Amino acid sequence: MKKIFLTLLTLALFTTACDDSSDSISNSDQNNQNDLENLGAMDMNEFSFVPYGLNLTILLPEVESSTGNSIQPEVIHEDGNYLWNLNIGKNFNLVIEDFGKEKHKVIEEKQYLNGQTDIFQFEYIIDEPTIIMYKRELHEDQGGKKSYHCYGEMEVEGYTIVLRTTESGGFKPVVADMVSTIKSAKPVIKS
Repeated sequence: MKKIFLTLLTLALFTTACDDSSDSISNSDQNNQNDLENLGAMDMNEFSFVPYGLNLTILLPEVESSTGNSIQPEVIHEDGNYLWNLNIGKNFNLVIEDFGKEKHKVIEEKQYLNGQTDIFQFEYIIDEPTIIMYKRELHEDQGGKKSYHCYGEMEVEGYTIVLRTTESGGFKPVVADMVSTIKSAKPVIKS
């Protein structure tokens, strides 16, 4: 699928490069392409939560097993519950939670983390209004391992949806993929 997409993209670029017309790619189209490349979305696949009762789509990284086979995403959700767990293999574990009409969940999370500074040190890697990624570790004299976490929010049909790592966090590159996934999240518009 990626090869077909890349072939078509290359063909389209070649065709427009050879065209004598003065038309060019619009700034918004170029920005959208750059945003996808910056997210690493060129190696990601769309995934829908509609079959699981949530009108949301996201882009997921393609994860391969040690044998080279693609690992399929697994969603754990009970009907009527406001919690979805998305797992791809052992390391990519994203929690999606519906907070109803509550707003400003990223701000609340940062306030919660500020209350934990007597135990942990935090370093924000991404600090934006709707998403944070941070490194968490115990203070120097307490030992322990560092872990990486992310926490993002968006609105779907007037409800606040939070997408985050599990409490234990994860490895930096995996959490960076989760950030790309969170940034790619879009509500599904019912027609």
